[in-house]
Amino acid sequence: MKLVPRAYRPSIVVRRNAMRRGLFGSSTLWTGVAVVVFGRNALKSLLGKQPERIDKVRLRMGEQLIIRTAKPLSRREQRRTGITRATLLAQAEADVRAAKRAS
Repeated sequence: MKLVPRAYRPSIVVRRNAMRRGLFGSSTLWTGVAVVVFGRNALKSLLGKQPERIDKVRLRMGEQLIIRTAKPLSRREQRRTGITRATLLAQAEADVRAAKRAS
C-alpha cells in the first residue's frame, strides 16, 4: 500500500488551509479551526507534564541498562512520608552514580 505524500495528508491540508484562509485570510470558520488546531498543541505543551531527564548514559558493547519504575505516590502519601522532589532527585542521582561505579 502506497503512502499518501505528506503535502496531501488530511491533517496537513487542514493546517495549511487554517493558516492561509483563517490567520492570513478573512474566513472566520478557518480562523476557528486554526485556534483549535494550534491552540490545542500550545495548551498541551504549557499545561501538560513534561518528562524530566535524570541522566544520559552511553552504553558500550557488553554493557546493560536497567530501568526501574515505581507507581507514583499521591500528594497525601508524599506529605505523610516526607518525600519531596529534591529527595527523589538526590536518590536517583545517587543510584546512577552507584551504578556507574559498579560497572
